[in-house]
Amino acid sequence: MKPLSALFLGLSLVVSARAQSVITLEQCYDAVLAHDPLARQREIVQRTGDLTVASLDRNRRLPQLGVTGQATWQSEVTKLPIELPNVPIPQLSKDQYKLTAEVSYTLYDGQQTALQKQVQRASTAVGLQQVAVEQNRLKDQVNAYFLNILLTDENTRLTRVRLEELQNRIVKAEAGVRFGTVAPVGVDVLKAEALNAEQQLAQLAATRRGLRDQLSILTGLALADSTRLVVEEGQAARGNLPLNRPESKLFATQRTLLDEQLRLTGNRLQPRLSVFAQGGAGRPALNFLNNDFRGFFIGGIRLSWNLSAAYTLRNDRAVLALNREQIGVQQTVFDRNLALQLRQQQTEIDRITALLEKDREISALRTKIRQTASVQLDNGAMAARDYTTELNAEAQALLNEKTHELQLLLAKIQYRTLTGN
Repeated sequence: MKPLSALFLGLSLVVSARAQSVITLEQCYDAVLAHDPLARQREIVQRTGDLTVASLDRNRRLPQLGVTGQATWQSEVTKLPIELPNVPIPQLSKDQYKLTAEVSYTLYDGQQTALQKQVQRASTAVGLQQVAVEQNRLKDQVNAYFLNILLTDENTRLTRVRLEELQNRIVKAEAGVRFGTVAPVGVDVLKAEALNAEQQLAQLAATRRGLRDQLSILTGLALADSTRLVVEEGQAARGNLPLNRPESKLFATQRTLLDEQLRLTGNRLQPRLSVFAQGGAGRPALNFLNNDFRGFFIGGIRLSWNLSAAYTLRNDRAVLALNREQIGVQQTVFDRNLALQLRQQQTEIDRITALLEKDREISALRTKIRQTASVQLDNGAMAARDYTTELNAEAQALLNEKTHELQLLLAKIQYRTLTGN
């Protein structure tokens, strides 16, 4: 069906501008995801994550620069506890100044940057999957609009068939009036039913335009009155469908994020080793006995080891373990609710299937009764009012059958949607 639909769509664009365009349910799914404002949020989440990882990588590769300055006044300064004759001993000023610039480069950070990047990537994956969960709910709206349009189209088709039948009967009845075999009131009854059918067609057209516009706004697709909606054959197939819900993937990405955060938490006890160079000017400089402004320079290797991180390490790991357990509880609740929804949907499928079996029998009988009534009307053995009653009963039976067929189609598509396929 898909190749034929694609071929028909291509020919309709090339051969005639008036040809009927075709939109499939799968195209609506793709369009609603692309047209949804959350598609931009996906780009923002991904771009934000990429920039954060790039910043972490750049901070690791490039040296760190810093400038500090201070001006102080102190109540007492260092003095030498000696006095020498004719030898002045310098005294430090109580106002002191220092301006320094430092450059450092980390030689070993205990894999902290690598773990931070992994945490950020996992966080980005969680954000993207949360958007996917939100977007997946749009499929339910597409299903409702799409199938309601199909139902409206079928109702319109059956009403047109009924109107055509009535118009044919009106022509025959008017001829009968001219020959004196049919009472004029019979023509009026048929014309009243024809006007009723025309009124229904107008209402159905307005309903379809409203549904069409809503589906167009939701998907961004250009839908015209002549646009034909088609459900691909595979969309209604159920079989043994695997569960592919985005919520399940969200739970998995959340667990991955917690695993990466746990590794980063343990990394806090790793030592850090770096080289640094510091230069500046101050009073006093490195020689605290010299009270003049002088420049200075210091370079070397620095080791830092934050052992106090061990104070809360056990609690931090316990918190992450509880968060992981909470995700497990949420997934269990989700799986249970999903199983209930699938069971309910299967019950709905079984119910509509049973109705359809009787619908076909009723429609066949109603058609047979209407055909008999048509012959009786032609022979003058039935009044026009009684004939229209049978005609309407047949139309209602056919509409009920088609309604249940489309409801069954929707139920199967909804079942497929619930599984995430």
